[in-house]
Amino acid sequence: MIIQGKIPGAEPPVNIIVENGKVIQIEPYQKGSSCDFGGPDLYLCSGFFDPQVNGFAGVDFNSPRLTPEGLHQAAYSLASTGVTRFLPTLITSSHERMVRQLKIIADTLRDDSLLQKMCLGIHLEGPYISPEDGPRGVHLRKFVRAPQWEELEKFQEVCEGRIRCVTLAPEVEGAIPFIEKATAHRMVIGIGHTNASEEVIEEAVQAGARLSCHLGNATPKPLPRHQNPIQKQLSMDPLMASIITDGIHLPHDVVKNYVRAKGLDRIVLTTDSMAGAGAPPGRYTMGDLEVEVGPDRTARLVGNSRLAGSTLTMDRAITNVIRFAGIDLTSAIHMAAINAQKLFPEVKGEIIPGHSADLALFEYQEELVVQSTWMDGEKIF
Repeated sequence: MIIQGKIPGAEPPVNIIVENGKVIQIEPYQKGSSCDFGGPDLYLCSGFFDPQVNGFAGVDFNSPRLTPEGLHQAAYSLASTGVTRFLPTLITSSHERMVRQLKIIADTLRDDSLLQKMCLGIHLEGPYISPEDGPRGVHLRKFVRAPQWEELEKFQEVCEGRIRCVTLAPEVEGAIPFIEKATAHRMVIGIGHTNASEEVIEEAVQAGARLSCHLGNATPKPLPRHQNPIQKQLSMDPLMASIITDGIHLPHDVVKNYVRAKGLDRIVLTTDSMAGAGAPPGRYTMGDLEVEVGPDRTARLVGNSRLAGSTLTMDRAITNVIRFAGIDLTSAIHMAAINAQKLFPEVKGEIIPGHSADLALFEYQEELVVQSTWMDGEKIF
């Protein structure tokens, strides 16, 4: 199979030759040369990675009604946005509910070849977060609790060791030694839903925390002008930062400032998507929460103005970060497909002979529009 296109940052066009699911050769484009997919005016890159997906295409990963069929449909629909790897994300809930959700994801992964390829692991966003109004976000306070290593071990046992990322508030009791243990077990610790002091954030980074989860959201209101959790995390080079570029969670100028402060190599795009992403406006769930997605595509708690995840898709996130931050396509693709490799080595990032053919073919003029997506050389969209 030959796929033709321009690799962002490495023009002119090339022919990517794929055999047995792998890229075996990259050849310079010759005018008039044939291909099976693509063309000299299209772009080609590694598939996108999303570290925080609460649901998609009408499917809520936190719902007690989650099914293997729903998980498969969500993964298939994600591929239509160029995503080839993602972390299904579970938010704060009861121990019993989290065990159930972890088990159904693990059971599905055993039998579903598409999910086996796309699901890099599981992200726990909570329950070890701040109980305070503001930094807690919409997570239900009654289920927020201090980090418990024995509980995490139970979670890992249930899902066969698939938890790869835990977002927590480092100021809560027991968080720092918990971070040290989790890091030693090769989990990525994200700082989020926090009201930590600058000193505690430094302790968390020294203990092994490496990610600022959806930076700028779920923070206290108001914040001190200078000394606050956002400014501190922006200043710390060991921390990557995931950001939601829907224009709702972060205003345009804030996105631009974050990109400038962290640098192009330390930003990871995420959607924080919920069931209403890739689906029509209407009412959806996010665990025990009722969420309304309006005509403007904003996801808010029913009867409340508080944000509850997003309806952002990764193709749109790339278009937006280019517009908001004034960066080029190559830099935006790095944020969506390559930068996360520093946290999750399985995110290969570049198109290299010998690597799996996990590819996204897209058109880009004023907006990025995905044309096709491949996993291990198999066309899934």
